[in-house]
Amino acid sequence: MTTPGPFDDDADRDRIPTQAELDAEDLAEIARRSKDSDLSGRYPARPVDPGPPPVALVRDARVVWAIAAVACLAWVVYGFANLSWLEGLMAERLQPGLQNVPGVDPGEKAASMASFWTPALLVGIPLFTALGYPLLVGTARAHSRNLRSIYLSVITVTVLFTVVGADLLFHYPEVSASLRVLAWVQCGVLVLSALITLRRPINEWLPKSMAMKPFRRASGG
Repeated sequence: MTTPGPFDDDADRDRIPTQAELDAEDLAEIARRSKDSDLSGRYPARPVDPGPPPVALVRDARVVWAIAAVACLAWVVYGFANLSWLEGLMAERLQPGLQNVPGVDPGEKAASMASFWTPALLVGIPLFTALGYPLLVGTARAHSRNLRSIYLSVITVTVLFTVVGADLLFHYPEVSASLRVLAWVQCGVLVLSALITLRRPINEWLPKSMAMKPFRRASGG
């Protein structure tokens, strides 16, 4: 009769693992699960079928944007119809601030600045306003949180430029206050459109943010 050797298969199979070995296996399993959980948290999977976009995104936000576009179009048409007159008003407004600038003809410089900024504002603000619509459509079609973020940024820039532009273009006693009212209506409605895209149904429909979570540092002495 032979005695089982130290490398015998039956002997290894019948051997009871020590407590240290069991603890090591448990710790390894915990570490593996923790790593898998961290990875899934940092890189959430996109849903395969998000379903139809919310009505607030495909209808409400676009309707509100359209109201802002109409208000913008109204004061832009007025501005181009009275372009020379508005340039003269802006030049008169800018000229006093150029009186003490050395080596500059205040009248000529003011006229030059007005001839640039008046059409620039009348063209630039509508372009930024128009840019919002394809971003709204793209957010719904591409199921993209990033496009929604770009839309919010464009709206912020548009509102800031509209506030400044309306003051430079229309804040004169000779110009009807209704033009500035239209510009402020445009700003308010654009802000409302942006707020609509932040509603809970839209946030829940859009994919989760892909921003990586900070790595945890191992504590140690």
